[in-house]
Amino acid sequence: MSGNRIKYVDHKFKENHRISTRAYVSNSTGAKYRPILNLTDMEYYIRNERTKEYVYKSKQYTNLNVLKRNARSELERFGVDLKRESRDRDFGLCRSGYSQKTHEMLKNTKTTDKEEEI
Repeated sequence: MSGNRIKYVDHKFKENHRISTRAYVSNSTGAKYRPILNLTDMEYYIRNERTKEYVYKSKQYTNLNVLKRNARSELERFGVDLKRESRDRDFGLCRSGYSQKTHEMLKNTKTTDKEEEI
């Protein structure tokens, strides 16, 4: 698996909650954590998987992208190493921030260099 993009699915028991598909292990403590998004109140929780207790509850947010970004950064604060996020784009697997425009620009400069050699 390249990159560590957090995938969320609907929670089995709680309505309008999303839970990550996998638990993430802390490098510092060895504990397993799982982020849970509460879409009704727009807040997230970090749950210890062994005790099933919430070890962190966030403030309320108004933007879903900010909610997910902060949940990810809070997991990293607990010692989970999520590395750089990679996304499978229609122009190939690449790092987050690498756009199709950048890809085309680099591709065109390589083509121009080859034409100059001929």
